[in-house]
Amino acid sequence: MQWHFSTANPQLAAIYSSSPSVAVYEMASVLAGPVGLIITIIGVVICPITSGDTALRSSRITIADSLHLNHEKLVSRLKVAIPLFLASFRLTFVDFSLIWRYFAWSQLIVATVVLYSATAYLIKKEKHYLIALAPAIVCTVIAFAYILQAPEGLRLPPMTSNILSVIATAITTAIFLKKFKN
Repeated sequence: MQWHFSTANPQLAAIYSSSPSVAVYEMASVLAGPVGLIITIIGVVICPITSGDTALRSSRITIADSLHLNHEKLVSRLKVAIPLFLASFRLTFVDFSLIWRYFAWSQLIVATVVLYSATAYLIKKEKHYLIALAPAIVCTVIAFAYILQAPEGLRLPPMTSNILSVIATAITTAIFLKKFKN
């Protein structure tokens, strides 16, 4: 028999069968009290709104800079902001769980690249580089395994993708070390 929270915890089933906002409110008010509830609302509502605003603004500036557009005037800002806004609006019709999975995977890739960069720096400075290389290797295995077996990836069986991930990571690490250890 498969475990499900509705059979194990009927209280949670009642909360989660309503809307996410009700679940957040109930859990925050019970677990954190009135002050914690206010902090939770700030964290769940206000922070994502400001993060989204910052992401759109930085995207607009990055695009304008990449295209060498002068974005000091409102009209030139709107030339970039309107298509960006329309693309963002279109994403609201996509399954957010898919977007979050791609976002999480891309963040893992960024972290992995940073770890390899730190490893290269430590090798160059003749320092103990394993402190950065070990997590880079783990992140590489995870990144390969995810995209090989995820529904939005290649959909390979777990065993196959895990074996391929280890092989790909070994090759990646060998190439990296050959390049930076010489």
